[in-house]
Amino acid sequence: MKVSDVMVKDPVVVGSKTTCAKIARLMMDRNIGSVVPVEGGKPVGIVTERGLVHRIMAEKKDQNTCLAEDVATKPVIAVSIHADVEMEVDIMNDYNIRRIVVVDYDDKVVGIVTTDDLYKQLRGMSEELAVKYSILGRKNH
Repeated sequence: MKVSDVMVKDPVVVGSKTTCAKIARLMMDRNIGSVVPVEGGKPVGIVTERGLVHRIMAEKKDQNTCLAEDVATKPVIAVSIHADVEMEVDIMNDYNIRRIVVVDYDDKVVGIVTTDDLYKQLRGMSEELAVKYSILGRKNH
């Protein structure tokens, strides 16, 4: 299975100079937990809800002057759209991350995969396999 099979296509990207206030509003409005700051379409980090809480709220920084580049986790960990899911999971485990940015051949952002996305995909696959196994079992009796 390829990363392209499980990724969320066209994740929310922002410029690296986007304010934290705007990022927080985007996350709330779109019900998402992260955005990818880019420069020239290429990822320069990832901003998560946790990052905003720890780096802005807990530090009592002004969310209207703080920028994506100030709170983004860097360097961004990315994987090719053509990579195998197994490799992607290994990378996520190696770096102890819950989100990974997906890029094309030009290193432009084309998707994102979260542990939740992987869980949903694997759950769906296991349910599908269980149904197929059940049908096969009935045919053999």
